[in-house]
Amino acid sequence: MRARLKTAVFLLAAAVMAETVSSGAELVVRTDAECQLIIDGKTQGALSPGKSLQITLPAGVHRIEAVRPASGEKWQKTLALSDGQATQQALVIALLTSQAGQWIDPDTKLMWTAADNGSGLTWSQAIRYCRELRLGGFASWSLPSIDELQGIFKNIESKSTGIEVGYHVKGPLKLSGWQWSLTPGSQDGEGWALDFGDGGRASVAAGDSGLNRALCVRRGAE
Repeated sequence: MRARLKTAVFLLAAAVMAETVSSGAELVVRTDAECQLIIDGKTQGALSPGKSLQITLPAGVHRIEAVRPASGEKWQKTLALSDGQATQQALVIALLTSQAGQWIDPDTKLMWTAADNGSGLTWSQAIRYCRELRLGGFASWSLPSIDELQGIFKNIESKSTGIEVGYHVKGPLKLSGWQWSLTPGSQDGEGWALDFGDGGRASVAAGDSGLNRALCVRRGAE
């Protein structure tokens, strides 16, 4: 009788543990500005740009908040995690992205559009697109230089091999292809473009549209 009881208790405990593990999710949180992270009313510590914080949360609805110590500016989001979701979820806290659709790089103070134009453009069309852009109450948008584009590309190193793999774009920017720069190419009739897949530069024929896009920048954002 005791043996059966112990077996039943063991099976019940195993079932509870299995349910707990399956309902949990690892949240990987990143930010574009220094802030204090608060989850469900509990402070989780400080977050810095370029770093991430991993937190395991149970399934359910969670309130995620972030506060900038310097200005008191707040960011908040309600996040629902279910049993059927992947075990790891990514969350970007975009304190410097305004509702108008721009983001300020905290390192260079350059203001970027939160997304590229979304379709193929020739070099001259890309230059004109940014020059005529009116966004966030500003008219002083421009196509960036190739070095400015390179400045928002960040390599990620594989922990197992140390080889650089994939790519990471600083800030919550939505890209859909290669990005034209304002920098003239290595030959007449060409312009430099950046591939955010590997960070490589290419001198591209000015008349080529294809996967080439326009991501605009504004200098002197502050």
